[in-house]
Amino acid sequence: MCGIVGIIGTPFAAKESYLGLLMLQHRGQDSAGILSFDPKSHSFHLEKNLGHVKEAINEQQINNLVGDCAIAHTRYSTIGKVRREEVQPMSMTYPYGIGMVHNGNLLNAEELKDSLLRKNRRMIASRNDLEVMMNILAKELEKHSQEFSFCDVENAVKEILNTTKGGYSGLALIAGQGLLAFKDPHALRPLCWGKRKLTQEEIDINQRELEYSYCFASESKSLEFLGYEDIEELVPGQLIFITQDGKVHSKIISNEKPFPCMFEWIYFANADSTIWNKNVYQMRLKFGELLGESLKAKNLNIDIVVPVPDTSRPSAITIAEKLQKPYREILIKNRYAQRTFILNRQKEREKAVNLKMNVVKEEVKGKNILLIDDSVVRGTTSKRIISLLKDCGAESVVLASTCPPIIKPCFFGIDFPDEKDLIAAGKTEKEMADIVGADSIHFLSIDDLKKSFAQLNTCMACLNGKYPIDTSAAQKMIETRIKHEETSLPGIR
Repeated sequence: MCGIVGIIGTPFAAKESYLGLLMLQHRGQDSAGILSFDPKSHSFHLEKNLGHVKEAINEQQINNLVGDCAIAHTRYSTIGKVRREEVQPMSMTYPYGIGMVHNGNLLNAEELKDSLLRKNRRMIASRNDLEVMMNILAKELEKHSQEFSFCDVENAVKEILNTTKGGYSGLALIAGQGLLAFKDPHALRPLCWGKRKLTQEEIDINQRELEYSYCFASESKSLEFLGYEDIEELVPGQLIFITQDGKVHSKIISNEKPFPCMFEWIYFANADSTIWNKNVYQMRLKFGELLGESLKAKNLNIDIVVPVPDTSRPSAITIAEKLQKPYREILIKNRYAQRTFILNRQKEREKAVNLKMNVVKEEVKGKNILLIDDSVVRGTTSKRIISLLKDCGAESVVLASTCPPIIKPCFFGIDFPDEKDLIAAGKTEKEMADIVGADSIHFLSIDDLKKSFAQLNTCMACLNGKYPIDTSAAQKMIETRIKHEETSLPGIR
C-alpha cells in the first residue's frame, strides 16, 4: 500500500505534490520521492530517498523541482527491505521521457519480466513491479512515433490492463505531452482527481493559456487540503490524460465490476477522506454500531470501552454508546513511533510496539476493559497492549475487532502475503484469545461488514478467500520468495 500524487498545470506542482504527500504519510513510511517536468527546458527533476517524506525530501530541495507537472510517491514495501534504486518515482528516457508511480501490486510481474526480455529485449533491473508497468507503457508508445495522440495513450493503457494481473492505480508523466492516470479493471486501489482554478500569479508565471490545474491523489483529503474541487473517484479501468496545454481526455477501457479494497475503510485511509462516496469516518462509526449490537447481546462484563489509537476511535465511540459504558482513551500514543503493521519485518514491529504507546495506569487498575481495534492481523500489537493493560492492573481485557477474522493472504498490495503469519488462519476465537492474552475475542461478522457497504462491492478476499482475479501466479511467487528468504535472506519479509 502506497500513496501517490500527480499535479499538472501549476508552476508550483512540486510544492503542492509535497504537501499532498504529507497528507498521505500514513500510507507508507519506507521512502518518498517527487519527479517534476519543466516544459521550458524540457527536463525532468527528481528528489527521492529512504524514510518519511520530510526525511527523504528536504524542503529546500523542492525549489529545484521546477516545472508545471509533478508526480510523487510515499511507500511501504511488500518485498522486504527497500533499496534506494527501487524508490519511486522511476523514470526512463525513451520514448519522450516517462516518469511513473503506482500504488498496488502486480501478480504476474515475473512472467511479464520474462516476456519483455524475450520479445522486446527490455531487461527489468529492479524488484519493483512499477518498472514492468513502465516498460509496457513505453514499448506501446514507441510504436506510434510519428505524432503523439490520445489514441496512443489509450492503446498503451489498454495493453497494461490486458496483460497485467493485480490491483493498482498509476500515474505517468510523459515529457512534453501530459499527465496520465489510470486504474486496474477492478479498481482495487483508490485514486481520485479534481481541478482548481489558477490564480493570476500562476497564470503570469505559466505564460500560457491555462485556466485550471488538475490533481490526482490516493485520497480525497490531499485534494481538499490543496484546494481542488469537483473531486471524483476513477472508476474501474478508467484512464484520464491531461495534456500539457490543459485539455482533458477520459476513457473507460474495462467493463468489470468495482472491487475496492475494504481494508481502506477499516484501516488505511485517513478518517476524513472519502472513497467511492463513502466517508471513512462515517463508515467506522457504522462498523462500531453493528459490532456494538452484537456485543450487547453477549452481556459481557465491561466497565470501560478503550480504543487502540488511532483508527479504531470512531468505532469505539459508537460501541460505547450502544453498550452504555464509559469511553476512555487510556492508551496514549507516541506520535513519533511508526505504525507497526506497515513495518516490513516482524522484529521491527515487536520493538516498535514497545515504543508505540503508554498506559494511564490510574484508569486501568481493577477495570474490566473492552479493547477495540480496527483489525487483528498478526496479533503482535494486540498481545503487547493486552499485556501492558494487565501489567497495569486491569481485571480483564476483552478484545473486539471491527474487521472480521483475516484468514487469507492479500496479493494486491497489503503486506500479509503468507497465510501462516495470520493469527486467525485455522484458529478458533478461543485459540486466538489465548495467543494474545485476552479473556475473550470478538469480531464484526462478514454479513455486518457487507451491510455497512450497502450497494458497493468490495474486495474481501482476505476474509473469505474469494479473489476477484486469479492469484495462482502470485501464490507461486510468494512461495518461491519465502523459500529463498528462509535459505539465504533470513529476516526479510
